[in-house]
Amino acid sequence: MAEKNDFKSFEEKELEEYEKQAQADADSFAEKPMLVVDYDVKNDEEDRAFKAYQKKFVYPHNWKVTAAFAVVAAAFIVSIIKYPNGYLNYVLLAVCLAVIALTWYNSARIRKYLVKALKNLEDDKYRFTLYESGFTIETLVSEEEKQAEDYVPIKPRRVHLGDNSDINNDTVEVIENDEMFIIILEKETFYVLCKRLMNDEQQKILRDKFTGELAEGYHLITDK
Repeated sequence: MAEKNDFKSFEEKELEEYEKQAQADADSFAEKPMLVVDYDVKNDEEDRAFKAYQKKFVYPHNWKVTAAFAVVAAAFIVSIIKYPNGYLNYVLLAVCLAVIALTWYNSARIRKYLVKALKNLEDDKYRFTLYESGFTIETLVSEEEKQAEDYVPIKPRRVHLGDNSDINNDTVEVIENDEMFIIILEKETFYVLCKRLMNDEQQKILRDKFTGELAEGYHLITDK
């Protein structure tokens, strides 16, 4: 005889799995929160955050590419001066200059399209919760949104720090500048905590935690 659970719909089973996983994740941070910040991110802040990320992690590579192809381009310029009728030198020089231009253009293009894609999320609200063992980031959903037929629960992102950091599937790095904290996971996903929504004490708690746990993964950048 078939068990009752065998007749559960796929959606019901998915919801059960989600609830079990959510409970397991909740149990992973059993301690009292050190800091809770409800926040939003404006589109221009996303733009500045991604630009700060690129300056730290993308631009160094761009400069290496630029330097390498600039050296090669210089060699072709010398060859053109010596042999002005050499057609191939002009072609190869153009290729070098094109690679340099495309390297920087692609960085700007990616930032432009990302910021444009995030424009629709400008009014969303989030909650950052800091624990001794790590932190969570979750999307705040109104009761009205929860009642919608197509509502799907959004699982909070949980990241472990310190001795439990090996639980993560990704590395954690943080950029702090005069305006915000930028939390970067695996150099692919980043979250922006703007200081306009935090007082000095909250900023200090967050800064002390990140500097203590991340060591070289914490990057302080100031405009002063």
